[in-house]
Order: sequence, then C-alpha cells, then structure tokens
Amino acid sequence: MSQLRIIVGAGALGGLRWAREHLYVLLVLTPLMLGMTYFGVGRLLSDAEWSLGPAQASALAVLAAAGLVVSGMSRAAAEVYHTRRPESVFDTLAVGPDVLLAAALARRGARGAGFAAAALVGRGLAGGGPFGAEAAAALLLFVPVVTLGEVFAALNWVHGGRSRGRGWAALGVAGVFGAALVGGALLLTIVRPQALAPGARAAALWGGALLTGALAWLAFALHRRWRAGDIEHAKRLRARDRWGRAAAAVARRAGGGAVVESLLARDLRLTLRGFSSAVYACAGLSALWVLTLVAVLETVRLPGAPPGVAAGSWAGATWLPSVLVVKGACVLACVSLACLVPALVAHQLPHLWLERAAGAHAAEVARAKLFYARVLTLPAALLAWAAGSLAGASPLSYVAPLLGECLWLWWLVGTLAGGLAYEMPEQPGLSTVLVACVCLAAGGFTAFLWPMGLALYAFGLPQLLLRGQHRAHLHLSGREV
Repeated sequence: MSQLRIIVGAGALGGLRWAREHLYVLLVLTPLMLGMTYFGVGRLLSDAEWSLGPAQASALAVLAAAGLVVSGMSRAAAEVYHTRRPESVFDTLAVGPDVLLAAALARRGARGAGFAAAALVGRGLAGGGPFGAEAAAALLLFVPVVTLGEVFAALNWVHGGRSRGRGWAALGVAGVFGAALVGGALLLTIVRPQALAPGARAAALWGGALLTGALAWLAFALHRRWRAGDIEHAKRLRARDRWGRAAAAVARRAGGGAVVESLLARDLRLTLRGFSSAVYACAGLSALWVLTLVAVLETVRLPGAPPGVAAGSWAGATWLPSVLVVKGACVLACVSLACLVPALVAHQLPHLWLERAAGAHAAEVARAKLFYARVLTLPAALLAWAAGSLAGASPLSYVAPLLGECLWLWWLVGTLAGGLAYEMPEQPGLSTVLVACVCLAAGGFTAFLWPMGLALYAFGLPQLLLRGQHRAHLHLSGREV
C-alpha cells in the first residue's frame, strides 16, 4: 500500500503542477468552449422542442458509453504499460504488477470523474429531477465500469496483437460490449431516469456492481499473467508493410514536396495502424452517420420541395429535404473523422524532435496536416454521397451536382480541420471540441446554402491558414502556444 500511495501521490503532484501552468485553459478557455457548445447546439435543440424517446435515449446512452470505453482504450494501454511515460522507471524497480495496475486504474478513475461531472450537467439540462440515492449509486458505479472497461479492453488488445489469438480479441470485444451496455444504462439512470422503468434502473445498479467486480478480478488476474510478455510488444508496435506502401502512394499523389510527402506518409501510416483507439471511435462514428442516413431515407417519409421551389430544377433539387439530409450526414461524417487531427498532433508531441532535427519548416508541417485532414475525410464524403444516391435521395439528374456539393463540403471541412491542427496541441480534448464546433458550424451553414461557403472560403480561410502556419512555427520552436 505504501508503494501505491507514493505512485498515486506523485501522479497527483504532477497533475497539480500541470494545472498551475494551464490556469488560463482551465479557468477561461474551457468555460468559454463549453458555453459556446451549450448556447449553440444546446439552445438550438431546445428551441426546436426536440426530445428523445426512451428507445432513442437508451441507444444514445449506450453509444456514448461505448465511445468513452473505445476512445480511452489506447490511453489506458499507455498508462498500464508506461508507453512513452515517465512512470516507465517503475518497471526497473521492485514494484508488483498489482500495484502498477492499481495506480493506472487510479489515474483512469481521476479522468472518469470528469465524465461523471459531465453526466451531472447533462442531468440538469435534461430535467432529470432531484438528485437522490439511486442517482448517486449510479454515478459511483458509472466511473469504475467505464474505467475497468477501458483497462480490460486495453489488456486484451495488446495481448491479442502479440499472440495473434482471436479468442483474446473476442474477449476484449465482449468486455467493451458489456461495459457499454451496463455503462449506458447507468448513464441513463443519472441523466434521464424517467426513460427507464424502476425495475430496469435497479437491474442497472446490480449489473454495474457485478460487472465492476468481474472486470476488476479479470483485469488483475490477466495483467499479472501477461505483463511480462506484453510490455515490450506494447512499446514496439509496428506498422504493417502494406500500410506503409499505401500511405506512401497516397502521399505521393497528394504532392506538396518531398518533406510534406514524408510527413503525410508518416501521419497516414500511424492512422492506418491505429495509433490510438480514437481512430476506431472516429471511424465507427463516421460510419454510424452514414448508416443513420440510410435508415432515415428508407424509413422516414420526408416532405417534398419547399413552397415556391421547382423540384425539377437544379436550384430546386438542392433544397429538397432528402438532399439536405444527405449533405448534413456528409458534414457529420467528415467532422467525425476530422476530430482525429488533434489526437494525432497530441500523439506526436513526444517525437517533435524529429521535425526539428530534420529541419522541417513551419509551412511544410502545417501543409502536411492540411493534406492529412483532407485525405482523412474524403472517404466519408464519398460514402455519404454514394449511400444517399443509392437510397434515392436525389433525382437522377442531380446525382452529379450532389457529388459536387459533397466534395465541396469535404474540402471545406478538411481545410478548416487542417488549419486548426496546431491551435491547442497540448490540449487534444479542447482542440477536438474547437475543431468539431467550427467545422459543424461552417459545414452546416454551407450545406444549407452552398454559395455562402464560397465567401467563407475566399475571405476567412486564407487568414486561418496563415494563422495555422504561425501556430505551427510556435509549436516547432517550443514556445508557449
């Protein structure tokens, strides 16, 4: 226990030092971004008087819990195996594997407290009623369920990659599914308890307690058994050769010079090999938007052309509700993938000396991230257009113009995400919120009225790209950004 207390205390001291150095981010920038999100998206939904039904709320809660587990899986693996972390010194000392895993769980639990705070805010916005014993129990169980789900999935992810065993991968998927299902029920009990019957809420509490105990027992047992063999594999994950060849081929076609091509090839190679679990989360969310588009077009009876607009003309087709739905799904799918840009920048922070040693200029580094964002989001736009066209969302004469609109939305979203890549490199969470808000606002406005995007591109984006180069210069020089 003394070893665990020392390790956890050292981590807490490091967190306090970080907080003291980033008071502006914590006290000014974070409330500003959260306020923009609430008064933008939250008030828009409130004014529209749109509310989720019980089935929709349950599905959204499960997806939210699954997103938390999957997106935190790679960070959990880094904290458990001390990948590129100062805690790697403990691997050379007489510290038991149970103590190391307990310290990693404590760090994950501290991060999970932020999710609990967000759930409480969501309860207030959703009108969950007074906070009672049931909600308190659900809140206390939600954090360990998500935390243990992340760690359990990370253990099976690393071990499955080393042993090439499908059974361990299936066990990890089962753990993610169980944590998502139970965590979603607990989250719904916290945020909107009226969406669940009393018996379902009680079952969620019992399920959370049982799953917490089962995952804790399995995680400690498997970590004790696998750590010695898996730790080197966790620190030496390599890209497959075919991913390297594919990334290099795409980078050559993108152009931009030898330095930009090499940087872009490296970024694409990291993404294709899954540098973070955020890759799977963003790709899954993007695919989910496309599947939702198909479901809406096939099951919902959308209205026809607005009054005063000729449905047979090209100008009328762009205003068809079904076409607007396709363009909206295109924006959402592209933004989901664009959120990987801040995660990649944060992942590359420990290796920034490579760019400095190679003599890369800020303009080249910024251009590489710009091309990366565009290449990354292109499949989402093409997939959304193909799904909408096959589902009959637009007249046959407007299929090609719809492709042009989707490509225009892709270009705009990718350019914005690439220009904002180095806005907050050390704060990937806040940078993700910034990229998502800016891209959603610009993309949504352009999807509704595409000529206005031309004005935005002509008058706003050149300044943004210049600012992106300046931020990249500060980032490379090691100055405070």
